Amino acid sequence: MGPKWFLSWILIYPLFKLLTDIEIEGRIPRSGPVILAPNHVSFLDPPVVGITAFREIYFLAKPDLFKASGFFAWLITTYNAISIEGTAGIRKAIKLLKRGNAVVIFPEGTRSRKKMILPFHQGVGYLAINFGVPVIPVYISNSNKRFVSLVLRINKLKIKFGKMIFPRGYKRTRKDFVLFANRVRDEMLKLK
Repeated sequence: MGPKWFLSWILIYPLFKLLTDIEIEGRIPRSGPVILAPNHVSFLDPPVVGITAFREIYFLAKPDLFKASGFFAWLITTYNAISIEGTAGIRKAIKLLKRGNAVVIFPEGTRSRKKMILPFHQGVGYLAINFGVPVIPVYISNSNKRFVSLVLRINKLKIKFGKMIFPRGYKRTRKDFVLFANRVRDEMLKLK
């Protein structure tokens, strides 16, 4: 964990825990390549994953986020967001995984405005199968509720890290990328 990430975690996690009393279930490995695949219903989801993973992680992010404002682009870049515009972002994610890092992919591709998990894109399957990297499904509850309701404990903020899913036995085909992505989605649904 880099000094910037560690210092931020030391300062932000205790405050966030105090404010929301977030409940964390499960863990991710402290080292080694892994893809985290969380559901996505709120702008709060990336920071929640970031402060509860307990290791430095990298986020694949939509290009539009880097155009929102100069400050926001600087902030998310500082905390390891990588634009998936073109192929440069995917190439960088591949390098990070090969170096043993953790990469977060929101497999729904966007925030779900419905009360259900959207279909998964095949990208999570593509990376996992092609590079032999396990995936951890992650389920976040109540991040879409008003922050004041989390602080007042009206709603309980929860994050569950599932068990690692290894891409053994899958072929490097579009069909298997989709099959693996659907398997990750099924495992995420079990965390609800």
